Amino acid sequence: MASCGSADSGAEGAETIDSTLVANGEPAINEKHFTATDLVDLDLSSYGIPVITKVPAGAQVLKYDVDGSISVFGGKFFKMNFKMMDGTVADNISMMLMMTTDAEMNPSFNAIEAQDDNGYLKSDKEGKLAFVHGVDVAGSSLIISDGMPYDISPDKFTDYTPEDIKLWYEAAKATDVKQ
Repeated sequence: MASCGSADSGAEGAETIDSTLVANGEPAINEKHFTATDLVDLDLSSYGIPVITKVPAGAQVLKYDVDGSISVFGGKFFKMNFKMMDGTVADNISMMLMMTTDAEMNPSFNAIEAQDDNGYLKSDKEGKLAFVHGVDVAGSSLIISDGMPYDISPDKFTDYTPEDIKLWYEAAKATDVKQ
Protein backbone atom coordinates (compact mmCIF):
# COMPACT_ATOMS: atom_id res chain seq x y z
CA MET A 1 0.00 0.00 0.00
CA ALA A 2 1.11 3.50 -0.68
CA SER A 3 0.49 6.36 1.69
CA CYS A 4 -2.59 6.50 3.87
CA GLY A 5 -4.40 9.73 3.25
CA SER A 6 -7.89 11.09 3.09
CA ALA A 7 -9.49 12.55 0.06
CA ASP A 8 -12.91 13.95 -0.63
CA SER A 9 -14.31 11.50 -3.16
CA GLY A 10 -17.75 13.01 -3.38
CA ALA A 11 -19.18 10.28 -1.13
CA GLU A 12 -19.56 11.16 2.52
CA GLY A 13 -17.19 9.26 4.76
CA ALA A 14 -14.93 8.24 1.90
CA GLU A 15 -11.31 7.58 2.70
CA THR A 16 -8.66 6.71 0.19
CA ILE A 17 -5.92 4.23 1.08
CA ASP A 18 -3.72 5.45 -1.76
CA SER A 19 -3.60 9.22 -2.20
CA THR A 20 -3.32 9.09 -6.01
CA LEU A 21 -5.71 11.70 -7.42
CA VAL A 22 -6.63 12.85 -10.90
CA ALA A 23 -6.28 16.52 -11.85
CA ASN A 24 -9.66 17.67 -10.50
CA GLY A 25 -8.87 16.37 -6.99
CA GLU A 26 -11.19 13.39 -7.20
CA PRO A 27 -9.90 9.82 -6.84
CA ALA A 28 -9.51 8.09 -10.18
CA ILE A 29 -11.98 5.26 -10.75
CA ASN A 30 -9.89 2.24 -11.60
CA GLU A 31 -11.43 0.31 -14.49
CA LYS A 32 -9.16 -2.73 -14.22
CA HIS A 33 -10.38 -6.28 -13.70
CA PHE A 34 -8.20 -7.46 -10.82
CA THR A 35 -6.43 -10.76 -10.17
CA ALA A 36 -5.38 -12.27 -6.84
CA THR A 37 -1.85 -10.90 -7.27
CA ASP A 38 -3.29 -7.35 -7.35
CA LEU A 39 -4.68 -7.65 -3.82
CA VAL A 40 -3.02 -6.31 -0.68
CA ASP A 41 -3.87 -6.52 3.02
CA LEU A 42 -6.22 -3.91 4.49
CA ASP A 43 -6.73 -3.59 8.25
CA LEU A 44 -10.31 -2.48 8.98
CA SER A 45 -9.71 -1.93 12.73
CA SER A 46 -9.90 1.84 12.41
CA TYR A 47 -13.45 1.35 11.09
CA GLY A 48 -14.47 -0.70 14.13
CA ILE A 49 -14.00 -4.10 12.49
CA PRO A 50 -10.88 -5.90 13.78
CA VAL A 51 -10.07 -7.87 10.63
CA ILE A 52 -7.53 -7.87 7.84
CA THR A 53 -8.95 -8.42 4.38
CA LYS A 54 -7.68 -8.39 0.80
CA VAL A 55 -8.35 -5.44 -1.51
CA PRO A 56 -6.73 -3.78 -4.52
CA ALA A 57 -4.03 -1.23 -3.71
CA GLY A 58 -5.54 2.22 -3.71
CA ALA A 59 -9.00 1.08 -2.61
CA GLN A 60 -11.35 3.48 -0.81
CA VAL A 61 -13.21 2.61 2.38
CA LEU A 62 -16.67 4.19 2.49
CA LYS A 63 -18.99 4.23 5.51
CA TYR A 64 -22.71 3.80 4.88
CA ASP A 65 -24.41 5.85 7.57
CA VAL A 66 -27.84 4.28 6.94
CA ASP A 67 -26.89 0.88 8.43
CA GLY A 68 -23.35 1.40 9.76
CA SER A 69 -21.78 -0.95 7.22
CA ILE A 70 -18.60 -0.13 5.36
CA SER A 71 -17.79 -0.80 1.76
CA VAL A 72 -14.49 -1.18 -0.03
CA PHE A 73 -14.36 0.37 -3.48
CA GLY A 74 -11.33 -0.81 -5.39
CA GLY A 75 -12.63 0.54 -8.64
CA LYS A 76 -15.29 -0.25 -11.17
CA PHE A 77 -14.68 -4.01 -10.80
CA PHE A 78 -14.07 -4.45 -7.05
CA LYS A 79 -16.81 -3.66 -4.53
CA MET A 80 -17.37 -5.47 -1.23
CA ASN A 81 -19.61 -4.66 1.72
CA PHE A 82 -18.80 -5.41 5.39
CA LYS A 83 -21.58 -5.43 8.00
CA MET A 84 -21.50 -6.48 11.64
CA MET A 85 -24.50 -8.52 12.81
CA ASP A 86 -25.57 -10.04 16.09
CA GLY A 87 -25.45 -13.83 16.34
CA THR A 88 -23.12 -16.51 15.08
CA VAL A 89 -21.90 -16.87 11.54
CA ALA A 90 -23.55 -20.31 11.36
CA ASP A 91 -26.96 -18.89 12.34
CA ASN A 92 -26.73 -15.85 10.06
CA ILE A 93 -25.46 -17.77 7.03
CA SER A 94 -28.11 -20.45 7.55
CA MET A 95 -30.86 -17.79 7.65
CA MET A 96 -29.49 -16.03 4.56
CA LEU A 97 -29.13 -19.29 2.66
CA MET A 98 -32.74 -20.23 3.49
CA MET A 99 -34.00 -16.87 2.17
CA THR A 100 -31.74 -17.03 -0.91
CA THR A 101 -32.95 -20.47 -1.97
CA ASP A 102 -36.65 -19.84 -1.24
CA ALA A 103 -38.34 -19.67 -4.66
CA GLU A 104 -41.14 -17.44 -3.41
CA MET A 105 -38.85 -14.95 -1.66
CA ASN A 106 -36.16 -15.03 -4.35
CA PRO A 107 -37.67 -16.04 -7.70
CA SER A 108 -34.48 -15.20 -9.62
CA PHE A 109 -32.40 -17.76 -7.67
CA ASN A 110 -30.82 -20.47 -9.83
CA ALA A 111 -28.21 -22.47 -7.91
CA ILE A 112 -25.65 -22.57 -5.13
CA GLU A 113 -22.34 -22.67 -7.01
CA ALA A 114 -20.07 -23.12 -3.95
CA GLN A 115 -20.73 -23.45 -0.24
CA ASP A 116 -18.93 -24.00 3.05
CA ASP A 117 -19.79 -23.43 6.71
CA ASN A 118 -19.08 -19.71 6.44
CA GLY A 119 -20.83 -18.76 3.25
CA TYR A 120 -21.86 -19.45 -0.30
CA LEU A 121 -21.59 -18.34 -3.92
CA LYS A 122 -24.89 -18.34 -5.81
CA SER A 123 -26.09 -17.73 -9.34
CA ASP A 124 -29.34 -16.28 -10.58
CA LYS A 125 -31.35 -17.31 -13.62
CA GLU A 126 -29.38 -14.86 -15.79
CA GLY A 127 -26.09 -16.49 -14.70
CA LYS A 128 -24.99 -13.57 -12.52
CA LEU A 129 -23.05 -14.50 -9.39
CA ALA A 130 -23.27 -13.13 -5.85
CA PHE A 131 -21.78 -14.22 -2.54
CA VAL A 132 -22.11 -13.98 1.21
CA HIS A 133 -19.27 -14.90 3.60
CA GLY A 134 -19.19 -14.66 7.39
CA VAL A 135 -16.38 -14.26 9.90
CA ASP A 136 -16.83 -14.68 13.68
CA VAL A 137 -15.61 -11.45 15.31
CA ALA A 138 -15.74 -10.92 19.08
CA GLY A 139 -19.04 -12.76 19.63
CA SER A 140 -20.71 -11.24 16.57
CA SER A 141 -20.72 -11.93 12.85
CA LEU A 142 -19.03 -9.94 10.15
CA ILE A 143 -21.01 -10.53 6.97
CA ILE A 144 -19.12 -9.78 3.77
CA SER A 145 -21.01 -9.58 0.49
CA ASP A 146 -20.49 -8.43 -3.07
CA GLY A 147 -21.29 -4.91 -4.14
CA MET A 148 -22.02 -1.78 -2.17
CA PRO A 149 -24.95 0.60 -1.63
CA TYR A 150 -25.74 2.52 -4.79
CA ASP A 151 -25.88 5.91 -3.12
CA ILE A 152 -22.26 5.79 -1.87
CA SER A 153 -20.70 4.06 -4.87
CA PRO A 154 -18.42 6.47 -6.76
CA ASP A 155 -19.38 4.92 -10.11
CA LYS A 156 -22.97 3.87 -9.22
CA PHE A 157 -23.53 0.72 -11.32
CA THR A 158 -21.29 -1.85 -12.93
CA ASP A 159 -22.05 -5.14 -14.65
CA TYR A 160 -19.50 -7.50 -13.08
CA THR A 161 -18.06 -10.61 -14.68
CA PRO A 162 -18.24 -14.00 -12.97
CA GLU A 163 -14.45 -13.80 -12.58
CA ASP A 164 -14.79 -10.48 -10.69
CA ILE A 165 -17.29 -11.97 -8.23
CA LYS A 166 -15.22 -15.13 -7.74
CA LEU A 167 -12.16 -13.00 -6.91
CA TRP A 168 -14.14 -10.98 -4.36
CA TYR A 169 -15.43 -14.20 -2.82
CA GLU A 170 -11.86 -15.48 -2.46
CA ALA A 171 -10.84 -12.12 -0.95
CA ALA A 172 -13.71 -12.38 1.54
CA LYS A 173 -12.70 -15.93 2.45
CA ALA A 174 -9.14 -14.69 3.08
CA THR A 175 -10.39 -12.22 5.69
CA ASP A 176 -8.86 -12.96 9.11
CA VAL A 177 -9.63 -11.66 12.57
CA LYS A 178 -6.85 -9.35 13.70
CA GLN A 179 -4.83 -10.83 16.55
